[in-house]
Amino acid sequence: MRERGQSTVEWIGVIAVVALLLIGLVAVGVRVPGTGLARALASRMLCAVSMADGCGDEPTLIATYGDEVGRLVRRHMPTIMLERGSRALPVDFRRCRATACGDGTPRGLVHLTDAGRHVTAFVHVVDCREGGGDCSGPRAGYLYIE
Repeated sequence: MRERGQSTVEWIGVIAVVALLLIGLVAVGVRVPGTGLARALASRMLCAVSMADGCGDEPTLIATYGDEVGRLVRRHMPTIMLERGSRALPVDFRRCRATACGDGTPRGLVHLTDAGRHVTAFVHVVDCREGGGDCSGPRAGYLYIE
């Protein structure tokens, strides 16, 4: 029977070899199809190795909105504060519409509900700096993060 520590060391070794291979390919200037996918996979693997509660949302925001706007969205993202003793947490309504999957602990810093759902804040961006969306009149030239 294998011990847990041995398995963890093996996974770290595999991830290190894959990361070094990817770094080597990029360093020599090899342009292969799927580089974006490789970067995304490497990011997820490194996050998994860190054994954190969540892997963060910045890569998703940057992939969705681009580097500049994604970082601005992350910087200005609201902090969700709940009333003392409140158990109802904001979750992705597309996957959870019941208290059974949306309730969590009533105290402390909360990342997950009792059912393991991530606490979620939705963001909508209207970039009127380059005439996108309904950007006529006084809206023109501004970036709106909602």
